Amino acid sequence: MDWHSRWAERQTPWDLQQITPPLEHLLRERTLTDHGLRPEARIAVPGCGRGHDLRAFAARGHRGVGFDLVSEAVAEARSLLELNGVEEGEEPGQAQVFCRDVLGLGPEQEGQFDLVYDYTCFCALPPHLRATYAGGMARILGENGLFLLLAFPMHESRTGKDGPPLLITPEHLEEAFSPHFELLSDFDPIQSAVSRLGAERWYLWRRRP
Repeated sequence: MDWHSRWAERQTPWDLQQITPPLEHLLRERTLTDHGLRPEARIAVPGCGRGHDLRAFAARGHRGVGFDLVSEAVAEARSLLELNGVEEGEEPGQAQVFCRDVLGLGPEQEGQFDLVYDYTCFCALPPHLRATYAGGMARILGENGLFLLLAFPMHESRTGKDGPPLLITPEHLEEAFSPHFELLSDFDPIQSAVSRLGAERWYLWRRRP
């Protein structure tokens, strides 16, 4: 996939153009704090795109850090954060966005995060890179760090014809994540976008010691 061309041509159908509704609901219900996520947590968002979900974490007082491979996406994310009144920085309620390959975050960001949140990043990776990605995400988490995935698409009818999004199954997730994480819970999202209804599911893991 030529991500740079897709962004340059404004061909980004994965972008909901808003904060992901199931994430907003999840944060309102305090589900993550019930699992030990501390206030003012540092949260990584790999493949953050335009950074909509960074705003949701910042609004809850967390410190959001987004990563994307495409410089155009990073520039737009920064602009949208500013437009929506989210200050750039590392303080609670603030956010930052960096142009990075998410597969190479480990050496630079080792142990720096309390939670990693993924929506439409895992499903964009070729299957042979999924285990590498999961290991890298474990590496950037601190002790007892959490990995939150809104897995999509979990139905063949929602997959891309010539590439991402690629199908995700429970077996795929077990293979990639079980060496590094303990599954805490999986459950249906509430308020999914109509185009994704019935094809996504929440998974929450804790990094293994």
